[in-house]
Order: sequence, then structure tokens, then C-alpha cells
Amino acid sequence: MGLFSRAKLRSVDFYRKIPRDMSEGTVPGSVISIGSALLIALLLVSEIGRYATPTWKTKVVVDRSLDGDMMKINFNVSFPALSCEFASVDVGDAMGLNRYNLTKTVFKRALARDGTPLGAIEWDRDRGPNAHGRHADDDEHAGAPVHDLDPRSFEKHKKASTVLLVNYHAPWCPWCRRLEPTWEAAGIKVHSKYPKGSRNRVVLAKVDCTRHLNLCTREQVTGYPTIRVYTEGSDDVAIGNQHDHASYHGDRTLEAITEFAFHLLPDWKIEEADKTESRAVVTREEALRHESVRAVKGPGCSVTGFVLAKKVPGHVWITANSNSHSFHPEEMNMTHTVNHLFFGNQLGRNKLKALERRERGASSNWHDKLAGVTFRSLQTNVTHEHYLQTVLTTLRPAGSYVAYHAYEYTQHSHALVTTRELPRAKFHFNPSPVQVVVTEEREPFYHFITTLMAIVGGVYSVCGIADGFVHNTLNMMRKFELGKQG
Repeated sequence: MGLFSRAKLRSVDFYRKIPRDMSEGTVPGSVISIGSALLIALLLVSEIGRYATPTWKTKVVVDRSLDGDMMKINFNVSFPALSCEFASVDVGDAMGLNRYNLTKTVFKRALARDGTPLGAIEWDRDRGPNAHGRHADDDEHAGAPVHDLDPRSFEKHKKASTVLLVNYHAPWCPWCRRLEPTWEAAGIKVHSKYPKGSRNRVVLAKVDCTRHLNLCTREQVTGYPTIRVYTEGSDDVAIGNQHDHASYHGDRTLEAITEFAFHLLPDWKIEEADKTESRAVVTREEALRHESVRAVKGPGCSVTGFVLAKKVPGHVWITANSNSHSFHPEEMNMTHTVNHLFFGNQLGRNKLKALERRERGASSNWHDKLAGVTFRSLQTNVTHEHYLQTVLTTLRPAGSYVAYHAYEYTQHSHALVTTRELPRAKFHFNPSPVQVVVTEEREPFYHFITTLMAIVGGVYSVCGIADGFVHNTLNMMRKFELGKQG
């Protein structure tokens, strides 16, 4: 029974064996066998690598965002010649929504001339409007002894005065015209306390920046009026290894200005006014702690933050703005470096790796194409405009049930000379109405096994046919040679 069953089992063997004594090896067959083995190994390695690498399938659909969904715009832009004192972020869109001087999600950091950050990051908070309405009457104090300085007298007064307060102004500036009578009246009051001839004096002066433009440029005056505080010949405030300016930012009233001026020489004694050999000692740290004076921490500013905008065409503008200053467009330099500007949420490490798998060799700025680019103003009155076309991309990595979104954008930038508005940096964005859905897929395992079997069987069969053809051809050639000999 056992022998019968074994015989029946042998009858269904698809792979019948020929005794080794009845077969022989040939040199051509060995060469073909080695070649087929190498070919099978090469194809198997290639197929395993292809199976281990996922594929991306892309389709374009209409944007599936819900009505009311907001788009987050993240930015960090450095302006080497725009002071944080005046930097403002404005947002608007095609639906008529405009927001000016955003402060809740925007913070600023002062920069030195070389772009080095100064001090700590400061959130911009509304300090409330300064009292600029209570100005002295123009006629009452006409001819007040406030010194009108030029570059030569400016240096002379800096050296001769213990404290020098300089009002940099322009005749066309309405805020300057409102401050002028108050400044003249404050000059009378301050100079009466610190008479001429004493070495210990607080002196009030003014500089017309339309007449002495080079002086105002050298002192880095960007808005009018600007009141600088020069203590013992210098307005420098040391912050680490950097040197910055000290400016008055108190109320522009007669009482506030005179009180501030008197505070600058707290050790001054009226009865010693005639003792010109005595010199009051001014403690700069104490003077600069006064609430009305603030260090202008460098000429530049790094503006960082985010805004939420509807998915309609809109803009983000960064420019100079002040409720109590006027600006000279020709003296504004809007050179800037975009440290980063991207849409949506910041991508984590795993998501960035998924992007690397999709965009091999081009993932560093896949969603942040402006990062690290500097735009320079090579002439005056230059506004920089950036047009950004954004596309929402949804990625679904293999093995993950949660998709995530990233915004890709194309950008076109140019600079133009403006004459009717202040120079600014404009970022226009236009969301696309379509959405790109990218799905990462892996080949099913049964496809992989099927392909492996096809590779082994196919190569073996084709090489077997080649071996038979070579063997038969060689035999025919031998017979032909034998026939010729016989």
C-alpha cells in the first residue's frame, strides 16, 4: 500500500529528474548559467529596492477648504535701515478687510548696522497716544532762545553743553509745526534755569533737516520730529559691543519737556550758576531710566510674527508708520532680507522627511522659497513688491491615517520707484482655487512576490532557450565539419 501510494505520488511530479550520468555539462552552458545567475541577482536587488521605495500619486482637485477657513502667514523679515520705533505691519484683502499696525501676533527686535540682534525680543504694545494737543501759543513765545544749528554749530554745542536736546524737524511736517511753539517755550524756561556762561547747562536746540540733510542722515534720523538726547557730547548708549541712540519719547507738552530737562541734571544747584569752574556730573544710566527717554536700539529692525488671512487675494505690507511723526520718502531705505516667509503651520521633522521623499534634492525651500534672499534699494523712493501664488498641498504618507497640509508658492519680485507714497515692502498673495492631493503608496506584498517569481522563471526560461540554441548550433557546425572531412 505504501509503495503504491508513493508510485502514484511520483506520477504527478512536474519536475522529473534525469540521472546525472545521462546529462553532461558544456562550456557554453556554464557561461550562460553564470550570466543568468548574475542577471537574476541584479534584477532581484533592483526589485527589492523598488519595493522598499514608496511611490507618490498626485491628483488635482478643487480646493476643499471650508468657508471661513483662515490661512496662516508666517514671516521674519530684517530691515537694516528701518527702526523698530516706526516699523508697522499692515494686512488687507480683496474683500475690503484692512488691519493696520498689527501688534498682537507681531514682535520686533532691534538690529545693529551689520544685522546683529540687539537686546531681548520685545512685543509691541500700545503705549497709548502721547499728549500732543496741548501746545503753547505761537505768538506768546516768538523769538525764544532755541538754537538753530548747522553742522558746525552742532558740534560746537555738543562739546560745550552738559546735556543737549536737539529737535530734528522739517517745515512741511505738521507734527513739527505743532511742536515748534512748545519747543520754543521750553527753551525759554530751561535756559532761564541754566543761564548762558555756565559749563553745567541743559541746552535746547533744533536742526532743519531740509536744509541740513547730511547732518540728519549722519545722525540716522528717519522720522520727524525726532528729539535726541546728547549727554556730555554723545547720544550713544552702550548695549554690549553696539552703540545706539537715546531719544525723548515723552509727551510733547511744555510741562513734560521741561520736567524731563530738569531731571537730566538732578545734582544741579541754582546758586552755583556763576561758578563756571564747577561741572555737574551726569549719571547716564540714571538719566536713561527716565520713563520719557528710550534708547533707539540700532537703526534696523527684525519683524517677526504671523497673521491670519482669508483665502482670497490679499497683501501684507511692512512700512514706517507713526501717529506723531512724519517721514521723508527720499531718506527711507527699505532694503530687507527675508529670513523666512511661509504659509500654514511649521512642519515638523517627520513631515519634512516625507517632503524629502517626495521632492528629492529640492526640499530645503519647498514651501519657503524666499528664505535667505536679500532685496536691496539701490536708489531713493524704492518700494519692493513680491507676488506669491500659493497652492494648498495635502500629503498622505503611507501607513498614516492623518493627512497634513503644506502650502507651496511661486514668487516674482521687483522693485519700483514710488513718488506718491512711502517706500515699503509689499507681499501680495493669491491662493489658488485648486488643491493638490499627494498620496504615498507602497506596492502590495503579493505583487512583490509575483514579480520575484516572474524574474527568476523568466530569466531561467530565456537563458534555457539561449543555451539550447547555442548547443544545437554548435552540434550542427560539428556535423558539418565531419561531413566535409568524410
